[in-house]
Amino acid sequence: MTGFKSKKEMAMSKMSDLAYDIEQMYIEGISPKRIAEILECPIETVYDWIDGEGLSGGEDLDPYNTINS
Repeated sequence: MTGFKSKKEMAMSKMSDLAYDIEQMYIEGISPKRIAEILECPIETVYDWIDGEGLSGGEDLDPYNTINS
């Protein structure tokens, strides 16, 4: 092993980091809209993470929600 990551490994690492950041912000109660703004990622990415974790966002899933914004 050379210690260098392939492009695929680097992309997966970035996605893993993004998922971790989304998780931490979600736990802190930050709205999906605000998470997307902070991380500069599409809001769909945040919603996909929420759905993938089987979480219910309730009001928080409203893209026009201003709570915690």
